[in-house]
Amino acid sequence: MDKAGPRRFYSAMDMEAEADALLARIRRIRGDLKAGRLTPRQVRLYAKLGREVERITRWMDAAPDADAAQALWTQGARLIRDFLDEHFPVPTRH
Repeated sequence: MDKAGPRRFYSAMDMEAEADALLARIRRIRGDLKAGRLTPRQVRLYAKLGREVERITRWMDAAPDADAAQALWTQGARLIRDFLDEHFPVPTRH
C-alpha cells in the first residue's frame, strides 16, 4: 500500500464510469467559471488542473504498453479526484 491508500486497478467499465464522473465534475466547474462563481484562487487552480490533465494525457500516450497506460490512468484519476475534492468540493444538499 502506498501513502495514498491501496492501489486500485480499474476494469474498462470502471475506467469509463470514473472518467465520466470526473468529466461531469470538471464541466460543473467550467460552468461556474463561465458564470463568474469561482474565486480568483479557484480560477488559477482550474487552469492548473487543465495543465495537469494535459501532462497525464501525454504520459499515457507515451506509455510503452497498455498496462503502463492503465497504471498511469489509475494514478492520474486519483490525482485529479483528490485535486477536485480539495479545491472544488461538491456542495452538500440537505
